[in-house]
Amino acid sequence: MSHQEWIARCIDLATENRAHGQAPFAALVVQNGKVVGKGVNDVKATNDLTGHAEIRALQAAARQTGSRRLAGCVLYTSCEPCPMCLGAIYWSGITQVYYGLSIAGQAEFSDLPQRQYAEFRLAAQERSVQALQASPDGVDPRRPFLAK
Repeated sequence: MSHQEWIARCIDLATENRAHGQAPFAALVVQNGKVVGKGVNDVKATNDLTGHAEIRALQAAARQTGSRRLAGCVLYTSCEPCPMCLGAIYWSGITQVYYGLSIAGQAEFSDLPQRQYAEFRLAAQERSVQALQASPDGVDPRRPFLAK
């Protein structure tokens, strides 16, 4: 199948997901021309904020392949991934992502992803969410990584 055909499948899945009362997002992980992971956004149904289509597709692909490393796979998604999903894509090792609707295009319906990307371009101290390091006295925060 062509990249456009895979995206058309994602758009069909997203449309179907919307008809079931969920957010209109869907994703497929493809390896050697075969779907190894499929996901739709299920945040409303599960109250799981990480229940984005790309996350669900990556989880399904990891189960199907028996590996969390999905290098060599391609991710197709109905919309350009949000920062959370993009982070998961980086962790997976996938290096090719094709999407239907861009972040700028999504802004017609929700500008949250666009605002999130803008936040990440700010210096840490200027962001609306403050991440502050707190190191307990006498405890090396590297300890879990150093333990054998």
